Amino acid sequence: MHYLVTGGAGFIGTNLTLRLLEKGHKVTVLDNFSSTSKDRLKNTKAEVIEGSVLDKALVFSLVKECDYVIHLAAVVGVRLAMLKGIDCLRVSYLGTENVLEAAYKYNKEIFAASSSAIYGKIKSSLVNEKDDYVLGSSKKSSWLYSVAKLTEEHLTLAYNRELGVKVKIGRFFNVIGPYQVGNFGMVVPTFINRALKDEPLKVYGDGLQTRTFGYIEDVLNGLELVLQKGEIGEIYNIGGTEEITILQLANKIKVLTKSNSIIELVPYKKAFDDNFEETLQRVPDISKLRKLGYSPSYTLDTAIRNTINYQKYLN
Repeated sequence: MHYLVTGGAGFIGTNLTLRLLEKGHKVTVLDNFSSTSKDRLKNTKAEVIEGSVLDKALVFSLVKECDYVIHLAAVVGVRLAMLKGIDCLRVSYLGTENVLEAAYKYNKEIFAASSSAIYGKIKSSLVNEKDDYVLGSSKKSSWLYSVAKLTEEHLTLAYNRELGVKVKIGRFFNVIGPYQVGNFGMVVPTFINRALKDEPLKVYGDGLQTRTFGYIEDVLNGLELVLQKGEIGEIYNIGGTEEITILQLANKIKVLTKSNSIIELVPYKKAFDDNFEETLQRVPDISKLRKLGYSPSYTLDTAIRNTINYQKYLN
């Protein structure tokens, strides 16, 4: 197979590209390198194209030549979206539209990456693919990323319903592992980097907000199952199973790194003014993906240890 991976030099994209290459596939990566190094895939067999999904002519030329499109390109994460809202929305709508238009013209199937962020402030112990979304005020710029990913989903599904484009959507839940960096607020690499330097681990709010982290290898297994067995026009939650508070996470990373860091609680208002708001709980219902054969095998401790070892290698 010849895969086109947009955003293929990012965290998830790099790991996916390396896996596809290991399995003997041809991979073309399209990335603008706005949040990653140009050298990341330098010594691989991937064909790396520096460019943007906003470049319609380029997207059409690449989609024409591939067998399958995996669309990961996005402005990454809530923090960066708050700073680059215009870019975030442009890439999510116009960039995704370019990919979908090309897929329609050349009859190619697409996997589109979404995010657990779209669930917003929903109050549920588990969120499944049919649940409603509860987003905060548009005056809170921290919801911009959620809106962008939700826009991608609606646009992707509309192309499926109205034009018959073959699409599948995966909602990723807090993926962690090698090649992830903490530059844009990703909590696990941020905590690890600070812990390895014995710097304070800053936990926002009271630290009782929970997340469920999925290790990249498990998440890629889930993605592959969606590609192979998932139904056209369907959405699948892809994530882990172990719920943990951010305060517990900070303590766990402190122990696993044998760090002397202190844990510091920082009020949201002090860190973000009045522009930040987040969900207090984010746990995926992965029963739909389990029906395809999904079974996460990495414990949270193992996932964190592997990520720590990667950060130590970088340092």
